[in-house]
Amino acid sequence: MPKFIDHHEMSDVAPEMATAIGERIKAGEADEHGVKGLNVFLGKDGTAFCLSEAPDAESVVKAHQAYGFSLDSADVVEVQSVV
Repeated sequence: MPKFIDHHEMSDVAPEMATAIGERIKAGEADEHGVKGLNVFLGKDGTAFCLSEAPDAESVVKAHQAYGFSLDSADVVEVQSVV
């Protein structure tokens, strides 16, 4: 499954939503778009960088929109691990 990194603003996130996102990542569950979150890195400036497995970049965009995050496909990059 391809891996993607995206970035977006993450300010003003309700604690319940952050907990739900963390629980889904820990459980290793894919959502209805086939996106499985692997990790989220939070910048000190309120930016989030999300690492996920997904069928394609558009699925990543749809998954974020379902959580209420505005994400443009230009902010999603397919990546490969070097390790």
